[in-house]
Amino acid sequence: MNIVTPRVRVLTGDQRYADPWHPFAETGAALRDWLAEAYPVELRTDEPDALGELAGIDLLVVNCGVGADPANPPAANAEWDAAFAACERWLADGGRVLGVHTAANTFADWPAWRGILGGRWIRGTSMHPPRGPSRFRVLAPDHPTLAGLTEVEAEDERYSLLSRDSGTVPLLDHDLDGSAEVMAWASADGRAVYSGLGHDARAYDSPTAKRFVTNAARWLLGNREVSPPASPG
Repeated sequence: MNIVTPRVRVLTGDQRYADPWHPFAETGAALRDWLAEAYPVELRTDEPDALGELAGIDLLVVNCGVGADPANPPAANAEWDAAFAACERWLADGGRVLGVHTAANTFADWPAWRGILGGRWIRGTSMHPPRGPSRFRVLAPDHPTLAGLTEVEAEDERYSLLSRDSGTVPLLDHDLDGSAEVMAWASADGRAVYSGLGHDARAYDSPTAKRFVTNAARWLLGNREVSPPASPG
């Protein structure tokens, strides 16, 4: 029996979904390198076909941003609308999504994105304190994404006041002036995980952050290898 290892695509901001504050090239490469220890990984920039043509891909990792001007996110575009629709069909057929950091603030022109991810950064409400050494608390110690972790430590931003959908499973939080702020979760349907970690290369210099992200990928992929159907005849 032939065994096919699940395949991963990292979609990283470069043009339409890049922004001036995040070094997407370096964080996309860091994600690729982490996940390539276990899976074949493609690193693609934000072109419509990278989102819309997902045949053979089992996990899409979204590392994209709001665009060049947060006050004026990308306008509707027929080519991108077709890519969004194709990605929704891929998800309905069993595709999985891991969103990192600014994934909560991307795809403002895709109405379904919030529901796919399970939450969103809200302009004018969501915020983060200055980047620095940060600790994130484990909220669901029995969840597979948190296996082997008692906390996550990273040189990173602490996203706060995110809007999270009901039914999502909180995974990590941090303390903001006495308020517990959830910064990572699993979607209610188990098809997506969001991690607010990952501002820049320094954030990826963290063994516990790596453990969380790779655990999340493994869980989303079902910790399995996929056997293709037998050839006819």
